[in-house]
Amino acid sequence: VHHNSKELGIDKNKIAIGGDSAGGALAAAVNLMALDRNTSTACFQLLIYPVTDARQQTESIRKYIDTPLWNSRQTEKMWKLYLKDEIPDKKEYASPVEAESLENMPAAYIEVAEFDCLRDEGINFAEALQKNGVQVELNKTTGTIHGFEIAESSELVHQIVAKRIEALKKAFNN
Repeated sequence: VHHNSKELGIDKNKIAIGGDSAGGALAAAVNLMALDRNTSTACFQLLIYPVTDARQQTESIRKYIDTPLWNSRQTEKMWKLYLKDEIPDKKEYASPVEAESLENMPAAYIEVAEFDCLRDEGINFAEALQKNGVQVELNKTTGTIHGFEIAESSELVHQIVAKRIEALKKAFNN
């Protein structure tokens, strides 16, 4: 996208990468890989209840074993399918919170759901980014589960989506 920005008619300095759940993990991995390869990075990352820690040792991963839509039992199965019992050479691409350094990562909006097995790892990733000097807005949503946007007509969903949009606008106007 960065390389073809002129052809795409976009500002190469205003590219954000984002995703929810495993998509959030992929977004963080793309940013880490871009830094490792000294290629252009995004100006911002929007991570919604991201998967960031393959170790599965947080309190929320132990606590939310049977929540609807997504829970720690499903997370365990996902890691087995994803890693196939192998730790990749660059494990931080699969488990970004384990990166040796997160310095120079793009600013981030990270959102976690209250009753989500991934809650603590999202918070831990936000804190790790902050410790490395990265500007982070952490939104700890209340009364929510993983995938709560399925309730599209909910006023809460509308408010949270508006907050995401505002974070993107702010990032693009800096």
